[in-house]
Amino acid sequence: MKKLSWTEITALYIGVIMGAGFASGRECWQFFGVFGRKGYLGAAASTLCFVVLACMLTYIARSKGTADLGKLISPFRSEAADAVIGWVLAAIYYSMIIAMTAAGGSLLNQQFGVSKVIGGAVIAVLCVITVLGDFERVSGIFRLIIPVLFAVSVLTIILTIRADFGQSGATEGYQPGRMSPAWPVSALVFMAYNTLGMITMAGSSAVNAKDGKNAYAGAVTGTLCLGMLTLLLLRALLSDMAFSAQLDLPMLGFSARLSPALNAVYAVVLYGAVYSTGASTYYGFSTKLRPGRTKKIIITAGAAAGFLLGLTGFKRLVEFLYPAQGYIGIVFIALIVINFAMQLRKDKAKGLQDADIS
Repeated sequence: MKKLSWTEITALYIGVIMGAGFASGRECWQFFGVFGRKGYLGAAASTLCFVVLACMLTYIARSKGTADLGKLISPFRSEAADAVIGWVLAAIYYSMIIAMTAAGGSLLNQQFGVSKVIGGAVIAVLCVITVLGDFERVSGIFRLIIPVLFAVSVLTIILTIRADFGQSGATEGYQPGRMSPAWPVSALVFMAYNTLGMITMAGSSAVNAKDGKNAYAGAVTGTLCLGMLTLLLLRALLSDMAFSAQLDLPMLGFSARLSPALNAVYAVVLYGAVYSTGASTYYGFSTKLRPGRTKKIIITAGAAAGFLLGLTGFKRLVEFLYPAQGYIGIVFIALIVINFAMQLRKDKAKGLQDADIS
């Protein structure tokens, strides 16, 4: 397989996190926008944590020479513990196919009035085709589409900020989610569940990087780009808080206010972002399956089942599923930090220097 440069790794990080909730503005509103200007503090804190954790995961993966989910997370010297942790994370990754098919359905329904069944089914099919090609196909597709998705998203956000639509309703008093009632808690939950999403891609990109410098540079650049986009996105959403609060996909609504042409382009970009997160996290789930015909059957049948569950609706999933994953993610993050500290101490005890960092 072709080794990855830092720019390609950056694209992988952006692709795994910049999905439906993120690019649409739904996540950003739910976790930061409802708190008004205090949301900026949460977004900045989350970005810093993303950078640190991405570097920790890169170190663990390169030091251990593996992208195995359990070994990236677990500090325990136990194959059983590694397996349990790996399968719990795989289950969480599987739940994302539910969220992404729901998002695809909501997008086409809001944009074109098409049945949610069609939008969700297309996402499910694309994810299956991509994941069956394994990591090489996933990374290859991301190298092509993510730079375009990122550029169009940034352009639309900046144009929204410059348009200065003005407030159409209340500028305070918006109800936060029941599982993220205050901005520090919300920032922690947001960071935690997004970290869960990037573990597989962080490990796989680290072990497949050209060298350590490319691995770390890609991790840092990717997470910083996402942090910048989060802050810009929050600024755009706060420009009309009542408008942001009422839509499943607020940035799609803002693009429509800017121009019909941009709205159509942004709809395509957003659909691509839905697909990118769906494919990358479903790939994470697939890494726990043994190669062979049975794996292909499980991948196909699992996507079909996830699509059916996704018909419950995207807005409800963002409010309840994502925060629940975030609380599980907090536990996993604690384990990653311990794992990193133990691996670093182990390497130093052996008199090893990680030449990747220098």
